[in-house]
Amino acid sequence: MLPRVRLQSVGHNIGTEFARALPVAQSFDLARPTEAMLNCMRLADHAFLLELTGENPLGWHYPAYFGIDRLKGAAGTALTWLGELPDPRFTSGVLIPTYLDVIAADQPVVHRIAAIANNTFLAYHKMTVPLRAAPHAGRASHLLTLTRVDFAIPQIRSHGAGGSPLTFRERQCLSQAASGLVVKQIAAEIGVSEKTVELHLARARHKLAARTTTQAVAVALARALDGCRPACDLSASRDYSRLAELTAVGNDDMEAQFRV
Repeated sequence: MLPRVRLQSVGHNIGTEFARALPVAQSFDLARPTEAMLNCMRLADHAFLLELTGENPLGWHYPAYFGIDRLKGAAGTALTWLGELPDPRFTSGVLIPTYLDVIAADQPVVHRIAAIANNTFLAYHKMTVPLRAAPHAGRASHLLTLTRVDFAIPQIRSHGAGGSPLTFRERQCLSQAASGLVVKQIAAEIGVSEKTVELHLARARHKLAARTTTQAVAVALARALDGCRPACDLSASRDYSRLAELTAVGNDDMEAQFRV
C-alpha cells in the first residue's frame, strides 16, 4: 500500500543513477544558487534547494527550484515554504521524513519513492545532499535535492467520457498494447481480427477520455492505483530512532531496517 519509501544508500556509495551528479551537488555554490542549479539540472529531472529556516520543517524555505514549469502552493501562488505544498499528507508523510533522514545521517542519501501527491501517482528516486553556508558550521543550513522521475500519472476518479467501466476485451487489448504489441500482434495473440482490436482500443480511449492508446494505458494504470492511499501517515510506520547508526551499516541492512 502506498506510500513506499526505500532508503537506497547513504554517504559516498551512491548508485550509478546519481554517481555523476554527486560531486556537482556537493560543490553547490550557495552564493550563486541560480547558476549552481542550472549545473545540477543537466544531471536530473528536477532540482530543489531547501533552506532549513528554524526547527519546524513546515517553515523551511525554498530559495530556488528548477525542472517544474509551475510549482504552486495550495493557494495557487508561487511556492515559498515547504508547508505551502498542496498535499499536506505527502509533505508530512513522505517529504519531511526523508529530509530528517538526511539531517540525521549528515551525508548524501538516496531514496526511492512511490506515493500519491496532489492527486498524481508518482514513482521517482531522489538524492538529497546536506549543504553548509559556512565550512565549519554545525548542522546543515540547506538541503539540495535532485530527482529522477520514473513516471507521474494523474489519478482518474471517474470512468471518463463513456461513463462505464472497461470490458474484459478492452482491458485485454490495453494490456497487450502496454506490453509493446501493435494491433496486428494483439489480434494474433487474442484470436480476433485487427478491426476488432482497433474497435476495442477506440472504445477504451473514449471511456478513458484519452487521445491516444499510450495515454489510455497510462490513465488505466492511474485508475487501478486510485485506491492506494495509505490508512495512516508514513511517519507512523517507520522507526527513526536508529538514524544516527546509518553510516555504520551496509545498503542491504539499511533497506531491511527502513523498508515500509
